[in-house]
Amino acid sequence: MTSSHPRPRTTGLNRLSAVFVRQARAPGVYLDGGGLRFQVTRSGGRRWFMRAMVNGKSRDIALGRAEVVSMAQAREMAISIRKALAAGLDPSLAVKAPHQHHGATPSGVASQPTFKDAWDVFWRLKAPQLASDKNRLLWINMMERYALDSIGDRPVADIRAGEIIEMLRPIWTSKEETARKVLQRVDAVFTSAITRELRERASPCIGVAKELGARRSASSHFAAMPYVDVPDFVRELRERNGLISSRLCLEFLILTAARSGEARGARWCEIDRCSGTWTIPSERMKMKVEHVVPLNDRALEVLAEARRSTEGDLVFPGIKGQQLSDMTLLKRLRDMGLDGKATVHGFRSSFKDWCADTGVRDEVSEAALAHGDRNLVRAAYRRTNYLEERRDLMQRWAGYCSRRIS
Repeated sequence: MTSSHPRPRTTGLNRLSAVFVRQARAPGVYLDGGGLRFQVTRSGGRRWFMRAMVNGKSRDIALGRAEVVSMAQAREMAISIRKALAAGLDPSLAVKAPHQHHGATPSGVASQPTFKDAWDVFWRLKAPQLASDKNRLLWINMMERYALDSIGDRPVADIRAGEIIEMLRPIWTSKEETARKVLQRVDAVFTSAITRELRERASPCIGVAKELGARRSASSHFAAMPYVDVPDFVRELRERNGLISSRLCLEFLILTAARSGEARGARWCEIDRCSGTWTIPSERMKMKVEHVVPLNDRALEVLAEARRSTEGDLVFPGIKGQQLSDMTLLKRLRDMGLDGKATVHGFRSSFKDWCADTGVRDEVSEAALAHGDRNLVRAAYRRTNYLEERRDLMQRWAGYCSRRIS
């Protein structure tokens, strides 16, 4: 290399020129900027590589020989690697040189981060936020069946609304609730990809629901027992044999209007008999917000009976001391001839209907059910959980369930 050859600039990106790369013969490593390097070996070999920090360690990623990979192609691959690193992806999967992949694009960049790549990054952050392994498995199964099989291999930057419409069309009316959840979760992945600069366009999920049209039926709900039948059910439940903890757990769930998982996972350390409260920690709540439940007299009696009959940390343990399964409580309903007519979760609807028909203010009954306020402004300014009003409400509910209406 003679002194007449153009020399690299010393700072910034794109320091090298095409003329310099074409004429360079002196052995050495020449920096193009942003980690991209051009090397001339002692034997005369000429190659591109990218130096990057991966998991705290310096790593060289081969991009290909200069005879095969042009400077423009090497720079495009360097951009893809930097994007992959910013998104937490394996940079070696972000690009492939033309000689490594027969299906490479004309630019030499054979692949960009795919929807599957974006999903993997999103899922690493989302999975710990879900309440249980069961919920995590449901997410994975739904995404694999309806989204990843359809658009998983497509570059996340290129996916258009038409592809989302075609993905959802087969289930939009036949599996309405599933289709709605798939659309929400796919949109969340695109939002994550946009945040990480893996995609420049807006989410392709925007407008999809409107384009596919209104759903044919109203949203499905858990089968609920009419509240007028709840007292007779509770009385019969108390007389039933079988695993005592499942009987007590189901009655406790009804008396507190709690969700199944909250009641089955109840621990003695959450119970304060002095104040008559049950404090469910945020990690066990659907809304991830701590919930204080005022315990009525009958609920305290149920707890006293459970304390006499069980040991360990769980209030309502299974036979081997483990947490009861949701199926255990459902089996109680089936054994009492209610298969298909009522669900465990449906007792919350029974309570809500009773509240509505007895004049309970909606915000109080919603607080009792630990529902989040969909009005974000109102939720931001609310500074009470209506604990004392709920204490009176739950006492009256227990009286109703025992046919002792106050």
